[in-house]
Amino acid sequence: MFLRRSLLALTSAAVVLSVASPAWAHVDPDPEEAQAGSQLSVGFTVQHGCDGSPTVQLDMRLPDGIASAEPEPPDGWTGSVESNVITFVGGPLPDDQELTFRVLMTLPPTPDTTIYFPFVQRCEVGEIRWIAIPSDGSGTELDEPAPAMRLVGPVVTTTTEATTTTQAPETTVATTVASTTAPSTVAPATTDSTEVAASTTTLGEDTGKDSSAGTFVFIGAIAAIAAVATVLAVRARRQRP
Repeated sequence: MFLRRSLLALTSAAVVLSVASPAWAHVDPDPEEAQAGSQLSVGFTVQHGCDGSPTVQLDMRLPDGIASAEPEPPDGWTGSVESNVITFVGGPLPDDQELTFRVLMTLPPTPDTTIYFPFVQRCEVGEIRWIAIPSDGSGTELDEPAPAMRLVGPVVTTTTEATTTTQAPETTVATTVASTTAPSTVAPATTDSTEVAASTTTLGEDTGKDSSAGTFVFIGAIAAIAAVATVLAVRARRQRP
């Protein structure tokens, strides 16, 4: 009787473990703790299929604050990102095989916080929804928890300010050169234009004076000829009988 009860208890435990195995096989991120604001490749390992059915797709929603996310699909899979959702498609991945899916990302600059990566594991038959997120202060164990990562300080700073400072002197030098060379290019043109205008005005005045003098000489010559003709005509009349 004792042996029969022991076998029954072991059989019941085996059934419970087989049913609960998906809940025990959590999909923890690698690493589980990282520096806030850092850029790194985070791995998510799928340990089994859906009750014996192979895996063919993963849809993961990125937490708020993640930037520059790029999927890094394993061999035989493709990765894409749309509307803050990372999707891996491929396989099929057999139920009894593990495979790690990686995503390159920049973590939020929020130390002392925990971020979650809920995703749905889709199989040829059925799916597993790794989307459960614990409530604040809750210590209960979740059946299908979302992968969680703890962010720690200090926050990683970017190099944007250093790059801007390096480029600034080049802009200043270019401005200085432009302002220095501008007068040497414009000044001669202004001086030449003024001298040409003055020369043209003087030439016009000289030409006007020469033309007036010639006119007066011509009128004087005609008047002299007319006077001589008048004198000759008067003498001719006096000499007639």
